[in-house]
Amino acid sequence: MARTFTEIKNGRVILPGGIPGAASVFIDNGKITGVGRGPSPSGTVTIDARGLYVSPGFIDTHIHGDPAEVIAHEIKYGTTAIIPAISCSSPAALRKKVNAIREFKKDDPLGAMVLGLRLEGPYINKSRAGAQDRRYILPPSESGLRAIIKQCAPLLKIVTLAPELEGSREIIGILCKHRIIASAGHSDANYREAAEGIDAGITHATHLFNGMRRISPSDAGVAGACLTDKRVTIEIILDMIHVSPARLCLALAMKNRDSVILITDSVRAEARGRKPAGGVYRLADGAIAGSNLTMIGAVKNAVRHCGVPLADAVKFAAANPARLAGVYGTKGSIEKGKDADLILFDKDFDVKMTMVRGKIMYQKRGFI
Repeated sequence: MARTFTEIKNGRVILPGGIPGAASVFIDNGKITGVGRGPSPSGTVTIDARGLYVSPGFIDTHIHGDPAEVIAHEIKYGTTAIIPAISCSSPAALRKKVNAIREFKKDDPLGAMVLGLRLEGPYINKSRAGAQDRRYILPPSESGLRAIIKQCAPLLKIVTLAPELEGSREIIGILCKHRIIASAGHSDANYREAAEGIDAGITHATHLFNGMRRISPSDAGVAGACLTDKRVTIEIILDMIHVSPARLCLALAMKNRDSVILITDSVRAEARGRKPAGGVYRLADGAIAGSNLTMIGAVKNAVRHCGVPLADAVKFAAANPARLAGVYGTKGSIEKGKDADLILFDKDFDVKMTMVRGKIMYQKRGFI
């Protein structure tokens, strides 16, 4: 098969160290071969970015729905890889969803965009269930978890659990042994209980500030424990509804720039035609059931409403999720040897093109 050389020129390339002047990104056979200036091989396909930002593709590590439908929608908003999330379900429903993800990943050309899966539960606190189906929330069970791991292997990357539940330490230990990320969430843990969970092996926080005990004058809760411990990375739904700009500023004041991840936690693909109300999906009682956020929307909110430098916001949406997913060696930044998962967007955060492994997968009408 003939090799395909591509040059994206005249772009404002967002690199790990910042955003230099206009430069080119060179691509050979789906991989980035360099960034800068210089001659291209004969027959190179040239894409003129015309001053647009050239960014690494975004990685959404928390999004709900059938992966084919999710990717078809989200690729238009800069997402080039996902970790789909599965909420608390019956054993039969879980099996069906896991098998669907497995088959999509194996048989579909876009399957490589799925980096694994994550489970919200079943070992979470019913008092912080949110939109989770309480019928399928269970007390921690070592045998139950082993059965889940066997069923989901090797796709399972992250499990959300409540560290205050009896038996959670043993659950965390099993997850760590299998190199599955233990994430605190849907939890009513106080600071001490959360800190003990972190000592046991929790290294991540599921949608920080949402589905967990609030920080109060007398107790910092699970959010406070995750914010003050350097071992924990945090993910945030930055739609300005789930989390306000002030709360993001608080998180950024307490965490280093390698520990913050933007997610959508979008349930659009599972909303069955329902329209979001005020930017989010809600239950019949008005409680928030999930977001309608996109990754480019989260990046825009970080920059426009929270004063985050663009390079940092992109890091929260690309490099840091790649590290969480264990794929930073091949994705998450524009560097030589990495997959050419790239997006082009303008100053108004309008995505003009999305490229996955060097192939244009989305192109806005009128661009190129």
